[in-house]
Amino acid sequence: MFWTLVTAVFAGLTGAGVGLALRHLSRKRLPKGIIPVAAGLGMITATIALEYGWYENVLDTMATDTVVISERQQQAWYQPWTYARPWVRGFVSFSPSETVETADGSGILAVQIRLQERWQPEVVRPILVDCENARRASLTPQTEFDDDGRPIAADWFEAGRSDPIIEAVCGQAAAA
Repeated sequence: MFWTLVTAVFAGLTGAGVGLALRHLSRKRLPKGIIPVAAGLGMITATIALEYGWYENVLDTMATDTVVISERQQQAWYQPWTYARPWVRGFVSFSPSETVETADGSGILAVQIRLQERWQPEVVRPILVDCENARRASLTPQTEFDDDGRPIAADWFEAGRSDPIIEAVCGQAAAA
Protein backbone atom coordinates (compact mmCIF):
# COMPACT_ATOMS: atom_id res chain seq x y z
CA MET A 1 0.00 0.00 0.00
CA PHE A 2 2.95 2.28 0.67
CA TRP A 3 4.15 1.94 -2.93
CA THR A 4 0.68 2.74 -4.22
CA LEU A 5 0.77 5.99 -2.25
CA VAL A 6 4.24 6.79 -3.59
CA THR A 7 3.05 6.04 -7.13
CA ALA A 8 -0.01 8.27 -6.69
CA VAL A 9 2.14 11.16 -5.38
CA PHE A 10 4.55 10.92 -8.31
CA ALA A 11 1.66 10.58 -10.76
CA GLY A 12 0.15 13.72 -9.24
CA LEU A 13 3.43 15.59 -9.62
CA THR A 14 3.73 14.37 -13.20
CA GLY A 15 0.15 15.42 -13.93
CA ALA A 16 0.81 18.84 -12.40
CA GLY A 17 3.88 19.16 -14.63
CA VAL A 18 1.81 18.28 -17.68
CA GLY A 19 -0.80 20.85 -16.66
CA LEU A 20 1.89 23.47 -16.16
CA ALA A 21 3.42 22.65 -19.55
CA LEU A 22 0.02 22.88 -21.24
CA ARG A 23 -0.58 26.25 -19.61
CA HIS A 24 2.86 27.44 -20.73
CA LEU A 25 2.35 26.16 -24.30
CA SER A 26 -0.99 27.98 -24.51
CA ARG A 27 0.78 31.18 -23.46
CA LYS A 28 -1.21 31.20 -20.21
CA ARG A 29 -4.57 31.14 -21.99
CA LEU A 30 -5.50 28.07 -19.96
CA PRO A 31 -6.60 28.90 -16.41
CA LYS A 32 -4.34 28.14 -13.43
CA GLY A 33 -6.87 25.52 -12.37
CA ILE A 34 -5.61 23.20 -15.11
CA ILE A 35 -2.60 22.32 -12.93
CA PRO A 36 -4.47 20.74 -9.96
CA VAL A 37 -7.00 19.17 -12.34
CA ALA A 38 -4.18 17.49 -14.31
CA ALA A 39 -2.55 16.41 -11.02
CA GLY A 40 -5.80 14.83 -9.83
CA LEU A 41 -6.39 13.08 -13.15
CA GLY A 42 -2.84 11.71 -13.03
CA MET A 43 -3.37 10.33 -9.53
CA ILE A 44 -6.71 8.74 -10.40
CA THR A 45 -5.32 7.23 -13.60
CA ALA A 46 -2.30 5.77 -11.77
CA THR A 47 -4.50 4.29 -9.04
CA ILE A 48 -6.86 2.70 -11.58
CA ALA A 49 -3.91 1.28 -13.53
CA LEU A 50 -2.44 -0.24 -10.36
CA GLU A 51 -5.76 -1.83 -9.37
CA TYR A 52 -6.37 -3.39 -12.77
CA GLY A 53 -2.73 -4.48 -13.18
CA TRP A 54 -2.42 -6.18 -9.78
CA TYR A 55 -3.91 -9.54 -10.84
CA GLU A 56 -1.66 -10.04 -13.88
CA ASN A 57 1.40 -8.81 -11.98
CA VAL A 58 0.85 -11.34 -9.19
CA LEU A 59 0.26 -14.18 -11.67
CA ASP A 60 3.54 -13.26 -13.41
CA THR A 61 5.42 -13.90 -10.14
CA MET A 62 3.88 -17.36 -9.66
CA ALA A 63 4.80 -20.70 -11.23
CA THR A 64 4.08 -20.87 -14.96
CA ASP A 65 1.69 -23.81 -14.50
CA THR A 66 -0.45 -22.00 -11.90
CA VAL A 67 -4.15 -22.78 -12.25
CA VAL A 68 -6.61 -20.14 -11.03
CA ILE A 69 -9.52 -21.87 -9.31
CA SER A 70 -11.66 -18.83 -8.64
CA GLU A 71 -11.52 -15.04 -8.69
CA ARG A 72 -13.14 -12.42 -6.48
CA GLN A 73 -14.03 -9.28 -8.39
CA GLN A 74 -14.40 -5.80 -6.95
CA GLN A 75 -17.23 -3.39 -7.67
CA ALA A 76 -17.80 -0.34 -5.49
CA TRP A 77 -19.90 2.82 -5.57
CA TYR A 78 -16.77 4.93 -4.92
CA GLN A 79 -15.14 3.37 -7.99
CA PRO A 80 -17.91 3.86 -10.58
CA TRP A 81 -15.76 2.55 -13.47
CA THR A 82 -15.82 -0.90 -11.80
CA TYR A 83 -19.47 -1.29 -12.79
CA ALA A 84 -18.36 -1.27 -16.43
CA ARG A 85 -15.34 -3.53 -15.80
CA PRO A 86 -14.73 -5.00 -12.32
CA TRP A 87 -11.12 -5.62 -11.25
CA VAL A 88 -9.90 -8.81 -9.60
CA ARG A 89 -9.48 -8.22 -5.86
CA GLY A 90 -8.43 -11.75 -4.96
CA PHE A 91 -8.11 -15.28 -6.24
CA VAL A 92 -7.53 -18.90 -5.25
CA SER A 93 -4.95 -20.93 -7.16
CA PHE A 94 -2.66 -23.95 -7.07
CA SER A 95 0.31 -25.24 -9.00
CA PRO A 96 0.12 -28.80 -10.37
CA SER A 97 3.92 -29.03 -10.15
CA GLU A 98 3.59 -28.67 -6.35
CA THR A 99 0.90 -31.36 -6.15
CA VAL A 100 1.95 -34.85 -5.06
CA GLU A 101 0.18 -38.11 -4.43
CA THR A 102 0.50 -39.18 -0.78
CA ALA A 103 1.58 -42.66 -1.90
CA ASP A 104 1.63 -44.39 -5.28
CA GLY A 105 -1.89 -45.50 -6.14
CA SER A 106 -3.54 -43.94 -3.06
CA GLY A 107 -5.54 -41.50 -5.18
CA ILE A 108 -5.12 -38.83 -2.52
CA LEU A 109 -3.28 -35.67 -3.52
CA ALA A 110 -1.47 -33.18 -1.29
CA VAL A 111 -2.07 -29.70 -2.75
CA GLN A 112 -0.83 -26.22 -1.84
CA ILE A 113 -3.86 -23.92 -2.20
CA ARG A 114 -2.81 -20.28 -2.51
CA LEU A 115 -5.16 -17.49 -1.44
CA GLN A 116 -4.22 -14.10 -2.87
CA GLU A 117 -6.00 -10.93 -1.84
CA ARG A 118 -5.17 -7.32 -2.72
CA TRP A 119 -3.48 -5.53 0.22
CA GLN A 120 -2.98 -8.84 2.09
CA PRO A 121 -0.07 -11.28 2.31
CA GLU A 122 -0.41 -14.55 0.43
CA VAL A 123 -1.91 -17.42 2.43
CA VAL A 124 -0.82 -20.97 1.56
CA ARG A 125 -3.07 -23.76 2.81
CA PRO A 126 -1.96 -27.34 2.32
CA ILE A 127 -4.92 -29.65 1.79
CA LEU A 128 -5.58 -33.27 0.89
CA VAL A 129 -7.85 -33.97 -2.07
CA ASP A 130 -9.45 -37.37 -2.60
CA CYS A 131 -10.53 -37.28 -6.25
CA GLU A 132 -12.22 -40.69 -6.15
CA ASN A 133 -14.58 -39.72 -3.31
CA ALA A 134 -14.79 -35.97 -4.16
CA ARG A 135 -13.70 -34.75 -0.75
CA ARG A 136 -10.96 -32.67 0.82
CA ALA A 137 -9.33 -32.17 4.19
CA SER A 138 -6.86 -29.78 5.80
CA LEU A 139 -3.29 -31.04 5.96
CA THR A 140 -1.77 -30.18 9.34
CA PRO A 141 1.50 -31.14 11.03
CA GLN A 142 -0.52 -33.60 13.14
CA THR A 143 -1.85 -35.46 10.09
CA GLU A 144 -0.62 -39.06 10.08
CA PHE A 145 -0.67 -41.53 7.21
CA ASP A 146 -0.96 -45.32 7.07
CA ASP A 147 1.30 -47.50 4.94
CA ASP A 148 -1.01 -47.09 1.92
CA GLY A 149 -0.64 -43.28 2.01
CA ARG A 150 -4.13 -42.72 3.33
CA PRO A 151 -4.55 -40.18 6.14
CA ILE A 152 -5.55 -41.52 9.52
CA ALA A 153 -8.50 -39.72 11.18
CA ALA A 154 -8.53 -36.84 8.68
CA ASP A 155 -11.43 -34.40 9.01
CA TRP A 156 -12.84 -34.85 5.52
CA PHE A 157 -15.20 -32.32 3.97
CA GLU A 158 -17.57 -33.96 1.49
CA ALA A 159 -17.27 -31.28 -1.19
CA GLY A 160 -18.86 -33.08 -4.13
CA ARG A 161 -17.75 -33.20 -7.75
CA SER A 162 -18.96 -29.65 -8.49
CA ASP A 163 -16.63 -28.09 -5.89
CA PRO A 164 -14.25 -25.70 -7.72
CA ILE A 165 -11.19 -27.04 -5.88
CA ILE A 166 -12.10 -30.68 -6.59
CA GLU A 167 -12.82 -29.86 -10.26
CA ALA A 168 -9.53 -28.01 -10.76
CA VAL A 169 -7.22 -30.37 -8.87
CA CYS A 170 -8.76 -33.59 -10.08
CA GLY A 171 -9.07 -32.28 -13.63
CA GLN A 172 -5.34 -31.46 -13.68
CA ALA A 173 -4.49 -34.84 -12.13
CA ALA A 174 -6.52 -36.65 -14.81
CA ALA A 175 -4.79 -34.64 -17.55
CA ALA A 176 -1.31 -35.49 -16.24
